[in-house]
Amino acid sequence: MRCIPRAIPRSTRPKLVWAVQLCCGLAAGVVTVAGWTQADEGSAVADPAVAESADFAESEDPFAAVDEPAASTGGPRGVRVRVRLDVTGELLAPAGPDAAAVREAVEMAARFDFEETSLAPTAPEATPVVRRSYRDATASMRVGDATTTATLGADARQLLVARQGTTPMPYLDDGFLSGEESDLLETPFDSLLIDDLLPREPVSIGQVWEIPADITAGLLAIDTVESGVIEARIQDVTDARATVTFAGVIDGAVDGVPTHVTVEGSFAVAARTGEATTPSTDSEPVGHQLHGRVAQVSAVIRERRQASHVAPGFDVEARLLVARTSLDSDLEKDSGQHAEPAADAAATAVRKGTADGQPPRRRGEGRPGRVWYRDPQGRFDLVHDVRWRRVEDGPNGLVMRLVDRGALVGQCSMTSLPQATAASLPTQDDVQRDVERSLSGQVVRSDAAEQLDRPDGLRVVRLASSGTAGRLPFRWIHYVLAAQDGSRVSVTFMFEESMQQRFGDADRPLIEGLRLPAARPDQNAGGPPGPTAAVPGGGRPQAR
Repeated sequence: MRCIPRAIPRSTRPKLVWAVQLCCGLAAGVVTVAGWTQADEGSAVADPAVAESADFAESEDPFAAVDEPAASTGGPRGVRVRVRLDVTGELLAPAGPDAAAVREAVEMAARFDFEETSLAPTAPEATPVVRRSYRDATASMRVGDATTTATLGADARQLLVARQGTTPMPYLDDGFLSGEESDLLETPFDSLLIDDLLPREPVSIGQVWEIPADITAGLLAIDTVESGVIEARIQDVTDARATVTFAGVIDGAVDGVPTHVTVEGSFAVAARTGEATTPSTDSEPVGHQLHGRVAQVSAVIRERRQASHVAPGFDVEARLLVARTSLDSDLEKDSGQHAEPAADAAATAVRKGTADGQPPRRRGEGRPGRVWYRDPQGRFDLVHDVRWRRVEDGPNGLVMRLVDRGALVGQCSMTSLPQATAASLPTQDDVQRDVERSLSGQVVRSDAAEQLDRPDGLRVVRLASSGTAGRLPFRWIHYVLAAQDGSRVSVTFMFEESMQQRFGDADRPLIEGLRLPAARPDQNAGGPPGPTAAVPGGGRPQAR
């Protein structure tokens, strides 16, 4: 899971609403448009909405698709993919420098059912992209006594997934997934990657081959592999079908902190028996060329991960089953019923901008690595880079941290300001005066302010400054955005002076993606003050 649900009592969770990736990346998030519901009691694993699609039988013949090549010259060929993922274990959230970690029992059940079709590349070196039409995408999680359920929005059931390196990146064609929806779709052993388990050369029964480190990281949904390897071997070949087992112990990193993963499992794939691997002796083992699509993968994954700047640690065990069948054989089983009508309805919902009674989804040209956030009170919404990770979200506003290749680069605090008169737009002098007052004693120097009136009617004032915080040199970038109706938002970025080059202009795309809807008369009236520009990590130097 990427985010601890709000259903967790405040007394049992850390000061911030931490993000957490349970079981290598399957996510459940803070309540927004992803479809969260809360139950007072009951097991997450027993949730009927999740269980409804759980009964795809392991005894079903998975080989309806394995004899098809992964890439066909006869046009796009599709498969139906069904995923079952069950997780149990503990969350380990830091409670302070001298306090023991907060430990919470966690269990989760997730089910996915979708059709996947490869799209023709637009250029020889273009990023591989598939289209997915989801029949079901549901996760139910229980942390302590609190249970939450997440589903993929009805207007996001038809989407694209780009393979960037060994990372699958889901996105909408003409809209944006919420961060929770994007997290929900991130699972280990993604269908885009499992064919990379196959060896390039023929192998004999019992012969071992190693899965490359970059493929291992992608399959386990971690950032890097520092040591260890996954080894695979053919256990049996019967009727041109191979059963392959694999196992490994991996030490890697996620968000810059260590993670220890053990994995063992098996998969099924078509096999073509050839000649002996070498012609040296009559007793030389016979080689088998594994080919086509991997039809079924089952795995047990155990992971211990340390807490990071944006997530607690955890110690969990996950049981995973992925089954793929050809669409042609699946249509015959379903008596001609196909998911395309549901996909058409989802596309219509995206065009209309509404679904399931939720607020209109943010529209625009979607692309991998961009997600949408909507303030729960409707005060603003935002399209931003996925490297900005949410750590606090509530009536006080929004706090995000920029994590780039494992390093904490900077922090962003965003809050709605009290309603102003319609004719009162902020000026450069106004912002500079407010900044100097709020950061009195910290700011040493302020740069020249910038002012821009955007085509959408927003006034944007930007001011950069430098100074010290916690005896460390810091840079701040302050923004005030104001609409003609008097609604206003304050945004503050901060980062250590040493991170200035790495931070670059990361503030500008985020501000470009910020939008203010029509303000309500009581917006933020009498509410608590917004989040302050506190030093990330409580004022102590951050580990590099």
